Amino acid sequence: MTDILDLPNWAVLSVERGNELIINAEHLIQPECCLKCGSKSFYKHGPKSASYRDSPVRGSPVVINATLKRYRCRVCGGTFIQPVTGMQLDMRMTERCYEYIKSQAFDDTFTRIANNIGCDDKTVRSIAHEYIADLNRYYEPTLVGWIGIDETTIDGKLRFVVCDLTNRRPLDMLPDREYATVSNYLWKHRNDPVEGFSMDMWKAYKKAINTVFPGTPIVIDKFHVVRMANIAMDEIRKRVAKKKTSATGLDWKRKKVLLRLRAHKLDEHGKFNLDMWLDNEPDLAIAYYLKELFYTIYDQKTKDDAIEILDEWLSIVPDEMCKTKLDFKALKTAATNWRKELLAYFDHRITNGYTEALNGVAKVMNRQGRGYSYEMIRAKFLFRKMPSEEHFNYEKLGSIVAINEQVNDPSIVISARTNYANIRHLLLIKYEYRCQSCLGIFHSSELMATWLNKNKEYSVNNATLLCKQCRNRFDSTRNE
Repeated sequence: MTDILDLPNWAVLSVERGNELIINAEHLIQPECCLKCGSKSFYKHGPKSASYRDSPVRGSPVVINATLKRYRCRVCGGTFIQPVTGMQLDMRMTERCYEYIKSQAFDDTFTRIANNIGCDDKTVRSIAHEYIADLNRYYEPTLVGWIGIDETTIDGKLRFVVCDLTNRRPLDMLPDREYATVSNYLWKHRNDPVEGFSMDMWKAYKKAINTVFPGTPIVIDKFHVVRMANIAMDEIRKRVAKKKTSATGLDWKRKKVLLRLRAHKLDEHGKFNLDMWLDNEPDLAIAYYLKELFYTIYDQKTKDDAIEILDEWLSIVPDEMCKTKLDFKALKTAATNWRKELLAYFDHRITNGYTEALNGVAKVMNRQGRGYSYEMIRAKFLFRKMPSEEHFNYEKLGSIVAINEQVNDPSIVISARTNYANIRHLLLIKYEYRCQSCLGIFHSSELMATWLNKNKEYSVNNATLLCKQCRNRFDSTRNE
């Protein structure tokens, strides 16, 4: 059995349990010479106590109270302390604890990491910023294949986001989306093997791309465009509703989902209610069928068919529905000014959905860590481990790796009905991918389920979730 400290060259003297786990220990390696002059003639000069923080065990902060030896040199007269291994001396913590903070910096909040360890959150913040600086120093992304560009609001400002749509991964986040910022960034990557760009209708992006990558295809994300059709239709609904009673307007608001859904997605009851509604409101009916016709553009299999429907749509939009930026005026203008980029979708069939999804992830990170700087959010966005497919497919138990637990002891009672993969699956959900010893958040492949008490039947109530690093230390306290 491994001792609870599990550090090479260290021996546990005693363990005290309370709100914190206190491990009294000594270092086993003695110096061979004076650390100041190199002489081998020295003698013991009394003990020296030192305390170090360690990564949590069984959900408790850990303090290592080390009893070190002090020496005096017979040649130079200097004193020195027994050197130790496995410690991050400038931080007064173990190297394991230091690595734990770095591994959790992008997955958990600084406050929670500090509470887990029992240190000040400023210590966690300092280590995280050092780690980010090291990562940024060597981070040089390459733009390969199809690139998605977009913006997201972080710390109250619009930030420029770059994603690799081919390999589905974030590439970069810049402090703003201004033309100078975007063009300078693209210029640094002018020799990268870019196939094309997917983006929304922001002129600065188009100008920068045409300047740095002339002739490279630009595809306007179709979801940005069709969303404008929905917004325009909804504006007409509001405009017509203002002429009705307040009760009618409220009823229309409740039923607006019927307008937003595609016609083929409505059930028979929904189609009946919608037809009754539109038969009595001709202006709303026109807006609805304009929306549906525009959606039909993206249903076409050929570019020529899409062009034909787009031209038809542009010709039939009534002038009275093109009065403001909120109705069909904005969409009609966009379809005219961005015609080439809009129709490029039918040449390349690419969307910017992955970039949009990552923007949502970035916003969640921003909300979870109030007070985080843009630099910290950017680092989380770029360097955080992406969730596995298993994380999003709880129901696919067959894809979950079975618990790697050998049953060699015939005295252990195991129910024949026990599904090891299912138990691990339930533990992942229950504990939200958090190790129940060090309390860190990990990728599913880094977590395993294990017995709490091997003398009892293996079940969800007699199992826990551990990261690989905590397994040995947890085993040393299994029966306590």
